[in-house]
Amino acid sequence: MKQKRYRAYIWWAIGVGILLALLGLGWNLYVKYTTPVTKYVLEAGDFELQVPKLGVTSTTISLVWNPVNDNRLTGYDIYVNQEKVKEIRPSANGEFIIPRVDLGGLEADTVYVVQIKMVDEGGSILANSSKVPVKTLPKEPRLEATAYGAVADGVTDNTEALQKAIHDTPAGGILHLSRGVYRTGALFLHSYMTLELDEGAVLMAVNDSAAFVKPNYVLTGGTPYLGLLNLEGDDQGPIERVVIRGGTIDGYGWKEELLQTESAPDTDIVTQDTIDRNGLLSKSEVQAAMRRGASYEKGNTTRSSLVVIHYGKDIFLEHTVLRNASAHMVDATQVNQLGIQDVRMEGMYSGDGLHWDGIGLMTNNLVMERMQQGIVVLAGYPVGSSVTEQWNAYALQIRHSRAGIVFTNTGNTWIQHIYLQGLTMEEVLLAMRVRETTTIGGGIRDIAVRDARLRGIAQQIDIGSKRNSPIEWIRTTVEL
Repeated sequence: MKQKRYRAYIWWAIGVGILLALLGLGWNLYVKYTTPVTKYVLEAGDFELQVPKLGVTSTTISLVWNPVNDNRLTGYDIYVNQEKVKEIRPSANGEFIIPRVDLGGLEADTVYVVQIKMVDEGGSILANSSKVPVKTLPKEPRLEATAYGAVADGVTDNTEALQKAIHDTPAGGILHLSRGVYRTGALFLHSYMTLELDEGAVLMAVNDSAAFVKPNYVLTGGTPYLGLLNLEGDDQGPIERVVIRGGTIDGYGWKEELLQTESAPDTDIVTQDTIDRNGLLSKSEVQAAMRRGASYEKGNTTRSSLVVIHYGKDIFLEHTVLRNASAHMVDATQVNQLGIQDVRMEGMYSGDGLHWDGIGLMTNNLVMERMQQGIVVLAGYPVGSSVTEQWNAYALQIRHSRAGIVFTNTGNTWIQHIYLQGLTMEEVLLAMRVRETTTIGGGIRDIAVRDARLRGIAQQIDIGSKRNSPIEWIRTTVEL
């Protein structure tokens, strides 16, 4: 009898032990996956080190900083876990250094302590950044477009297959496109996803403008066309944390360069042969505009863009080529924090590179070739956008274009707090245009351009009727 009783006690003890072990495991998992990375700075420094919201993946960490202004500065040393892992030095005398670094080859779900040190020519430390702990993400879910039937043969229309793959990409996941040419109509991305293209992968618009017409569009004289990639917020909130990375995005908009003339008369006659040569995507759009009474030149403005972002937050484009947009390369309205890094835009003078209004634009190594206008900074469009501010640009290059950068506001709106360092413009008819509509509480101000190089510029700046230029040129070199 006692033996049976002892056995019951043993089983009870085993059961309690297992229960306690499960509770402990559950608590450890809860703490691990719900406790965020410590936000405090381990060691205060001379300048602050920042990690962009989209600057962390499972294997990489991006760092940005505002350095101390010191003429002795010649470079930076990067430390991870108190060990120097990288040096940043100018490639030539007189070159400036972009205050940003990408660290790769890291372990997933691991905390790293990072720090930047400013050094002089002899390698002596001038200033230290704060020390910051950063945790890499767990390994991201990864989907292959070919698993959904996408065919990279340059002929097949992959719109349905790619949209299904986008829909199935989970939050934090990556949709991957391998090498080849994927033809597609308008695609709609969603929050918390990455669209990743291999080097040699091309996402190209189909040559049928009907694939880009907005559903149930009623012709009112506006823009009836969707972009190739569409990032749209709604009444529930902005679309956020979307990354577009790698490869080439081709709008198939034009097959030959348009004339880079300052103006073209509305009476220009465009023959059918000319329209055919310029590409099928443009053909039906321009014909429709001309039937509505528009000239060929004005008809171009109704065409679709490559990447359209409306009401977005924390959007990032990196290491990609945008080519042959029917209209603009990137049309970003009401966007809070937009990053563009190591991006090349190649046009045919048929559209603009970037239209932007919002708060927080960071561009690094952005190159634009053959644009109508390189970058247009807007405030007051669309209605409800009252302030456009905080654009930091490093190593921006605009070449062979009609206009470089345009600032334009309407009503009681502000464009302000713009800092451009290392701006290069070559063979541009007009470097900068300022179109300010000033009323009580509105205007354009606080624009600084540092270390600019202007070569072959017909006109440096056009400020219209404004008496004083809101642009401060610091150490600018102008070459005829």
